Amino acid sequence: MILAMVTWGLSWTNAKILGSYGDAPLIMFWRFFIATISFAPIVWWKGHSFKINRESFYYIILNTFFLTLYNYFYFKGTQVGLAGAGGVLVTTLNPIITSLISGLFLGGILYKKDLVGLALGFVGGALIIRLWEMDMTLLFQTGNFYFIMASFSWVSVTLITSKSKKVISFIPYSFWSFAFSILLSFALAINEPILDVFQFDFIFWLNLILLATGAMAFGTSVYFLASVELGPKKASAYIFTVPLTAMGFAMYYLDEPLIMTTLLGGILAIIAVFLINK
Repeated sequence: MILAMVTWGLSWTNAKILGSYGDAPLIMFWRFFIATISFAPIVWWKGHSFKINRESFYYIILNTFFLTLYNYFYFKGTQVGLAGAGGVLVTTLNPIITSLISGLFLGGILYKKDLVGLALGFVGGALIIRLWEMDMTLLFQTGNFYFIMASFSWVSVTLITSKSKKVISFIPYSFWSFAFSILLSFALAINEPILDVFQFDFIFWLNLILLATGAMAFGTSVYFLASVELGPKKASAYIFTVPLTAMGFAMYYLDEPLIMTTLLGGILAIIAVFLINK
């Protein structure tokens, strides 16, 4: 899980670089395509069948919708905003919102420490997006709107995946979620120059392959496994390692500045995640 989270931290820098080559639907399509191709041998190697029953299909389709939605907001956010700030905001909000929804609507228990953690988490999130200077125009220009929507989309992915363990193993579940996402992202990219990617340079392909095979085929599948084995609350706790690596990679490769409000907000959010999962 730690290694998977490092690939996620790097993925924010990968996405920012890829955003200069094309719009979100185009990058999404090729990310899902390469992830599906690279993951198919794992299904065969682990001895799983590619067949799915009707109940599994419903979980996969629902997960596909939110997984595609997450990727759209993720790429749009990094295209217009800071990759480091997005990596901190999304990955700290995810476990906080997951715990809140689990506690309020899914029968979970919220203890005092959880409530303190939730309060700290939302204060941290407000610092990261600099809530006091926000208006609707700035919310879009900084990418923060897309980052917030990405977080809610990923919470849905986490909760759906944790429920899917009753009917399907995480390996075919991951494969078919990626495969169906190809179709959904292709529908979004219908007016995009799909084949133009073969004219792009080595930097594009290096970042796309890292994003598809590292962060998605490996990182996302390991996260799906953890959601099934540990439950959504504990699995989301590992995400607290991502903000540090996301900010570090963005500073090193993209020369993004270390904004003090982002650093302080990230620290508060990490403390929040620790309290919630303590």
